[in-house]
Amino acid sequence: MNSRSRIAFPLLGCLLGTAWLVLALATSPEILPSEEPARVRSALPTPPPSAPSWEPGTVRAVSPESVPPGPRLQDATAALDEPLPEPEDARSPPQVNDPIEPEKPQTAAWRHGKLVRITELLDRDVERLERERERARERGDGAEARRLDVQLSRHRARLGSLRAETASLAE
Repeated sequence: MNSRSRIAFPLLGCLLGTAWLVLALATSPEILPSEEPARVRSALPTPPPSAPSWEPGTVRAVSPESVPPGPRLQDATAALDEPLPEPEDARSPPQVNDPIEPEKPQTAAWRHGKLVRITELLDRDVERLERERERARERGDGAEARRLDVQLSRHRARLGSLRAETASLAE
């Protein structure tokens, strides 16, 4: 692709897009309020015949007699004074929760127990990885066997440090 076509194609696309947008906006029908269909106009509420018409920008005085009849402010505030109905959940007895157990102190014995458990789990994981490494060697998958060797060496190093920490806490 030469440098001229790198510029020409996007420019042509922009021009065509702009032309399409101008054409779409120029041919779209504009609906003005005076051009509303008759069925929509008939559904709109009509003002009372005695109401004076006014032009935008003019000011007219409003007196209580000129306000059309309808709901008054007193009716609206009376509805606010009524008590709200209680939800059904408020009528049911309150739920009694179990008491929260205090956190156990993290003593040396607690830490020793945790380390013993972690060591057991890591021992199981090492045994599983050794079996998987042997299966990978039997299949001839050298890459997988090397990956498992690295993982085993890391697990064994972690096990050594865990066992040393466990022995120090056991004392």
